[in-house]
Amino acid sequence: MKYGRRALTSLVLLAVLAASGRALGQDPTVIVSDLERAATTTPQEKIAYAESANEEMREAVRQIQRLLEQARKDVDADAIECLISRLTSVRALLQVSEQAEISMKNSIAAAEEEKANHEFRKIAVAVSKTRLLLAEAQGCVADQQLESGVLIVDWTTVLGEGGELPGVTITSTNIEPPPVSPFL
Repeated sequence: MKYGRRALTSLVLLAVLAASGRALGQDPTVIVSDLERAATTTPQEKIAYAESANEEMREAVRQIQRLLEQARKDVDADAIECLISRLTSVRALLQVSEQAEISMKNSIAAAEEEKANHEFRKIAVAVSKTRLLLAEAQGCVADQQLESGVLIVDWTTVLGEGGELPGVTITSTNIEPPPVSPFL
């Protein structure tokens, strides 16, 4: 059976991506769907997707910057450190994605379909990672808000004489634990 060079390259690329996805714990069907999407979208759809993805990433930068400004006003060092890390990563992804958009448009104009698909996939990966980083950035602030609302109970003042809780009766069930734990 004879394959063309392009078909063989696609098969090898698909096998490598599927294997790397399994090694990273990713679902290989997601990788395949990205490859199929790149192959089935028209050049106009690729350009529209790239433009909307980059705008979404710019909005993510703005949102993280607002969270960072608030964390600085609150003088929350942990949140500031967490947000700066996410903001730096999103800015880098945006820069890569913007360059990929330009390169993709040039490749489409030059009828270099394979190069255009490659740049399209770079944009898709960048926007996906940006969504994850934005969620993590929102978690940086949420974690700090949760920590500030923690209630600390001093049990020594609640315990009665003899170290017992007042109004609580503890009875024994006389059940012996198993001789060996299945979790060892």
